[in-house]
Amino acid sequence: MCSEHVGAHACWQLTKMNSAGFITLAEELHSYILSFLPWRDILRCTSVCKSLHQTYMSSSELQYITELGGQQLIPLPNADLDNHASFPERLQLLRNKAQAWFKFDINRNSFGRFPVPTQYLDSDVVSGELVDGHLCLWYADKDSAAILPILPKPSQQTIEHDWSPGSLCSVPNGDVFMDPAQNLIAVATFDNSDLRSSDEVRVVLGALDEDGAHPQAAGRVLLQSTVLKTGHDGFVSDGLKVKGLGRHIAVQRCRVFEHGSTDGGAKCMWWLQIWDWQHSTTSDSLLSDTLEIASGRAESMGVDFCFLGNDRLLIASGDLKLYSIEDMSQAPRFLGCFLLPILANSMEFLLTNQDGSQPQAQQMPWTSDPRHRLLSLVMGGPGLVFVISTRIFFDLNMFEGMTAAITWKHWGPLNTRVFDAHWEPSHIAITGNRFLRALRVGLDGMWYELYMIDFSPLAMKHRQGLGRVVSEPSTVEVQPGGKITTFLPYVEVIVGKKFGYLVNMWVDNDRIYLLNEPADMVWARTDLPEFKVVEI
Repeated sequence: MCSEHVGAHACWQLTKMNSAGFITLAEELHSYILSFLPWRDILRCTSVCKSLHQTYMSSSELQYITELGGQQLIPLPNADLDNHASFPERLQLLRNKAQAWFKFDINRNSFGRFPVPTQYLDSDVVSGELVDGHLCLWYADKDSAAILPILPKPSQQTIEHDWSPGSLCSVPNGDVFMDPAQNLIAVATFDNSDLRSSDEVRVVLGALDEDGAHPQAAGRVLLQSTVLKTGHDGFVSDGLKVKGLGRHIAVQRCRVFEHGSTDGGAKCMWWLQIWDWQHSTTSDSLLSDTLEIASGRAESMGVDFCFLGNDRLLIASGDLKLYSIEDMSQAPRFLGCFLLPILANSMEFLLTNQDGSQPQAQQMPWTSDPRHRLLSLVMGGPGLVFVISTRIFFDLNMFEGMTAAITWKHWGPLNTRVFDAHWEPSHIAITGNRFLRALRVGLDGMWYELYMIDFSPLAMKHRQGLGRVVSEPSTVEVQPGGKITTFLPYVEVIVGKKFGYLVNMWVDNDRIYLLNEPADMVWARTDLPEFKVVEI
């Protein structure tokens, strides 16, 4: 019998035997049996028995298990920390990292300012993505891509690659996904020069550091399997998004038409195709739908998608639709529809980019648990941001018989917090179970304060008297005449002093990256944007 089954059987026996018999076992057996329990059960057992409490207090391994669970982290199986550091060392490091989030100061902890290279000062470029400490930039009009490490390490290098005109993106409609950990670039394009015709989306895969196909890709070009046919008048917008996570690449195409709906509003026609890019000749699947848009909102595309780990996909299309993509040889399997309390002009997901499939990006032997992370859904129109615990999308047993339409009252209030979102998505960032937002302050609105909000179960323990505990419900008003009340508890800390005009913000497990300009230089543009990196 494998050790996992032995442990499970031992845990079952623990619940059956009388307390006197169990207490006679050696302390190391107590510790061994408890180590197979979930972290909450460990705490329950050790809180009702003095002997087990003593076992827990003397076991760094048990405390490490509960600390990981309480911070909603999971160990990386192949990670190595200082040549297999002991459990006491890992436990102390884990606790120090958690407490640092409540104690850091945006000025005291700063590494300093790092200028953005002059050739990358285009407004479209500075809104690029930051992955694993690298800023990923793309010039659509120059066919140029660059991967710049903000704080270079011996293992990192600057990757700059210019393509000849037209070779990277031969038409002006496209999007780019870059993954430095896998040396991957995916460029999605289409040609809509004739709006009544069927046009095809192409996704070109390549390596970031050289020409040609990626060595692990099954093919150089991914083609959509179903062409989007429209033929409607009243064309408003046509957009494309490409995203990836691990082995998955997905492309979403949306077309919006005025007067396309039955009530005189607009219609958004969209499809989304997913590939396993390393086996794309045999593994791809397609989703499509039509979304009715209220009159006066035809200029927006209220559709977005995100990966929840390596096996689930969430689509925002009116409501939130959850699919399993574990088996890429078949169409995505519908798991449930989570109804939202309001309609929105547009919806955009923000989700941490940490993932256990990319251990090279990790400096610690743990990562955030895909089943217990945060994602945010930014809603244009009502001006709200929903911070959602991803646990709700992995524990579907509680909704048995409701998967076709899970009403907001059954899933939303206890698993979300809703905030006013009268700021740009670039002023919001998420990592693991921490949510950061930058708010304008002052009469001129040229200064910002940074708020760190921690939703992990042990946040109150680690705050050590710092910050504001919010456990009571909060209500935001939605026009016309609506209200949304949510309950997910958190701890909030205002971070350090005010800082100058914010262009963009990113965060990872260890650092906050602020791309800002001195407030008194914004309009004259006499100073260059620069990075301020804050160590956590």
